Amino acid sequence: MSDLNQPAEPSTTGERLPAVTVGLFGPKKLVRTMAEVGLDMALRTPNRVRFISAGYDDQADAEERYLKFRDRIDSAVFPGPWVFDIATDGHWLTVPSTHLPLTGAALYAALLRASLTVEDVDLSRVSIDSLSAADVEEAYGEIGLDTADVFDIPYQGPDSVAGFAAFHREKWEQRHTTVALTTILSVERELRAQGIPVLRIAPIRSSVRDALETAILLGQGTRMGAHQLAMIAVQPIPAGLSRAESGDYWQQELALMTHQRLLSEARQVGATVTRRSDTLYLVTTTHGALVRLTEQFTVAPFLGALTAQLGVPVAIGVGAGQTARDAESNALMAVEDSASRDGKVAVYLDDTSARTELPPAAAVATEAMPVDSSPRIDPRALEIVTSIAAATTPAPGQQVVVDVESVADIMQVTQRTGLRMLKELVEAGLAWPLPPARSTGGGRPRQQFRLLTEKLD
Repeated sequence: MSDLNQPAEPSTTGERLPAVTVGLFGPKKLVRTMAEVGLDMALRTPNRVRFISAGYDDQADAEERYLKFRDRIDSAVFPGPWVFDIATDGHWLTVPSTHLPLTGAALYAALLRASLTVEDVDLSRVSIDSLSAADVEEAYGEIGLDTADVFDIPYQGPDSVAGFAAFHREKWEQRHTTVALTTILSVERELRAQGIPVLRIAPIRSSVRDALETAILLGQGTRMGAHQLAMIAVQPIPAGLSRAESGDYWQQELALMTHQRLLSEARQVGATVTRRSDTLYLVTTTHGALVRLTEQFTVAPFLGALTAQLGVPVAIGVGAGQTARDAESNALMAVEDSASRDGKVAVYLDDTSARTELPPAAAVATEAMPVDSSPRIDPRALEIVTSIAAATTPAPGQQVVVDVESVADIMQVTQRTGLRMLKELVEAGLAWPLPPARSTGGGRPRQQFRLLTEKLD
């Protein structure tokens, strides 16, 4: 593992860029090259950056290695489009990521190594995988060689890789080629075991540097976005009654109930609550937590639960901004907008002045009515949450909080399956994603979920 830290310097705007941890994934030899380039970059850049090396010997281990380090990284670099696509299609990619590019420059280096290391090689009679025909034509044109006897099979998605070894073997057995050039470690090993001359096309260092720089920018975006301040303004609407009509005692009781409910809801997501006036409250959180609260800005935070619990409409205004003042200003404007709609929707405003209406979440709105909502719970999700809850022993009154690893251990499944189970529970309204706890080791904190075991009663 390589931990490369450099002190940050203020930018031209006086802001400090956040520290970033980048995960380097791929075959061990390639990851060593990536780490060496990363070390050189860390010594030359003012940005605070750490690279974590997570190499493997077998492509089958790629997912396991990624899942082991995912909670410690802000972005990731993969060896090529194949692994990147597998991670994306398999839904185990959790941070912004990129991959090393495979271009004609990488082919130049492979051809040079072939000319120096492969006996009786003819560079005009070669089989190549992964690169596009255009890249091969351009590379050969630069060195003045004809491509009439050069055979190429481009990468066209993860399924295409399965035919690479057979492609090279066929061309070799038909004496069409003198060497195979591949980008895939498993293909190289298979051909070498069959006695076929083979070399692996590896990205050159300048391409590695470009990919690492991209990953650093992606990680900084993740950090800055997740830690951007957000505020939620909450204001009960006492059924159109004035303060005089409803009475001071009732107003005070409503204010106390609102504060208590908000504290309970906010504590679950690590937010803070302050009372701005008799009927106005501000919940302070981060943009990252807000994304989870609003389920990617598709539902209103707290709206359904508070309305059901208080018995009166509630106006919700959500504001984000680069400063606390900006976030608060946007939240206050948004709550006025929500109040004008009688609290039927929450309103989100940010520095772009874009206005978004957020309806109450059905699951939250029905949480106060377990008798009515219980028949709608998916039986499989109910079985999963019951099994997990039965295996945990929280103290009386303590919430049941789990993560992917603990669920995988309890259910005796892979972490990938454990993640899918947790997603099923969230979709069924039986789990609540919590803001990741702070990680003492740096990098991306671990994602935790609170099981809504009260719905099992």
